Amino acid sequence: MSAREIITLQIGQYSNYIGTHWWNLQESTFVYDSKLLEEHPKEVNHDVLYREGKTLKGDVTYTPRLVLFDLNNSLGTLKKDGTLYDFGAEENINWLGDVTLHQAPGINKNKFLKDLDEEFENYRGEDGYKLRKGDDDETDEIETRQECSAVKVEDPVFGKKYYNLDNDVHVWSDYMHTALHPRSIFLLKDHQHNNPETPFNIFGLGQQVSRDREQWDEIEDRVRYFTEECDQLQGFHILLDSHNAFGGLASSILSYLSDEYSSKSRLSFAVTPAQPPDKNAAERSARLLNSALSLCDCSESSSLYIPLSLASTLWKAVGAPCKFPHLQYKAHLDYHTSAILAASLDTTTMPYRKEKEPGRISDLTSSFSMIGRKVSALYTSLPYHIQTGSSFAESLIEHKGSQPWCSVTPHVKNSSNPWFQSCVVRGISPRMQKSESQHRGSALHFSPSTSVHDIIKQYLSEMYPDTQNAGFVLRDGINVGAPFPHIFAPYVNYQGLITDSNRFPFSGVETAPIVTSLQSNAEIRCYIDSLESTVSKFNLARHQHFIDAGLEPEEFAESINSLKDLAQCYKN
Repeated sequence: MSAREIITLQIGQYSNYIGTHWWNLQESTFVYDSKLLEEHPKEVNHDVLYREGKTLKGDVTYTPRLVLFDLNNSLGTLKKDGTLYDFGAEENINWLGDVTLHQAPGINKNKFLKDLDEEFENYRGEDGYKLRKGDDDETDEIETRQECSAVKVEDPVFGKKYYNLDNDVHVWSDYMHTALHPRSIFLLKDHQHNNPETPFNIFGLGQQVSRDREQWDEIEDRVRYFTEECDQLQGFHILLDSHNAFGGLASSILSYLSDEYSSKSRLSFAVTPAQPPDKNAAERSARLLNSALSLCDCSESSSLYIPLSLASTLWKAVGAPCKFPHLQYKAHLDYHTSAILAASLDTTTMPYRKEKEPGRISDLTSSFSMIGRKVSALYTSLPYHIQTGSSFAESLIEHKGSQPWCSVTPHVKNSSNPWFQSCVVRGISPRMQKSESQHRGSALHFSPSTSVHDIIKQYLSEMYPDTQNAGFVLRDGINVGAPFPHIFAPYVNYQGLITDSNRFPFSGVETAPIVTSLQSNAEIRCYIDSLESTVSKFNLARHQHFIDAGLEPEEFAESINSLKDLAQCYKN
């Protein structure tokens, strides 16, 4: 049976940070050795999110079914046509009139990217996907750039390269391992990255892109390019920056998808950095208005809308970053926070990306969005707390009734009684399934189960008896080797398990168990209510930039009322 394809749209800088990690995580699970596949059958059907194609020279490629949006000068060392193709050779470009060449100063590549270039150059696949540049010096540019300061040493245990990119990631392409199709990258022609004179931070500026006929035609062409090559398109993943003007662009794109592909699911992830780049009160107010308009417009055109941030609160004040017991991440680094969110998304979307007995994306979006509840919350446990020598059953019992995960949806706390829940468990090996002993006094009493699936099914039914629960189990944990950041506590071993001793210096974590829970619950009302009550106090006349970008007072009032109606859907 062919894959039920999904197309991914990444709309904004932080969305691309998350998306880059997400594609890296997926590629880390690719296996081309048939013998290894016989011993270790694959769990994920990558054809759901990836497409097969060929370069001009006939080399087979495997690239994401992706369109991403960003601003000019946001790509770092990455060419806008990707790395696999010499796009200029594919179609003749005729320039009219005089041409003046302006050469921008060179950008230094970090050591990870330089090593990746060398790997692409040296790779020769016999029957696998050839993710390399061609042999023709006339059509393939090989840039030699000065190395940056990224630390690269060898892991003393496994001999693998150890990169510390914390000081060398300035844009998302600085750690991108994945090759992209030439039609994947779309840069907004009238807006520059990090331009303080004309910041792209007003919702209406994003909406104006759809009124530029030339740009909008190209956006539609790129979406159609990927949809028309699908045999069984089932829907879209949309990652969108909800805190800036990209929320306005996302609202236009989602409206288009809702009209043109109304039968396809549109699962939207609205993302905000853990430390938003507010420099003053005016920028903070703009971020709140953008967030409110994004929630109103984008949730309306989405099948399901999931807000994500590692900030515990975002409105009156940006709250403390989420605390994960065994992570030591830097909240001010988008490179760090986006990695945690990417691992969460990769895991929670597994039910309809599995190789065996996959569901459909519509199974999730339709059940969670009943009676107008278009917004859901995501919870994560990374790494899932399990000690060496312990068992999965014991780890659940140790929580003593508390939930084993942390909310990555701001303003939303853990719920003891969700309406719907989709729980995914990854990376629990057979030897960690259960223990012969039972903790006395525990409310949980596990039967002599023989599988992790039986254990999680029993746990969900006993802890959430009034919830419509779905539990999914995957054998392998999430791969967190390079270029995933080194955010794990030193006592987490290379398998992601909790130990009594520290790892060797310059020895990273290779894989980790992770548990996610996607929920529809009454706590989500706090996210909507807190945003609506804050923004409804704004006097729109004092926010001239929004008026200049096309926001009418009546439209603003209607958006506030829509948020009130949305919040009412979450009353018990």
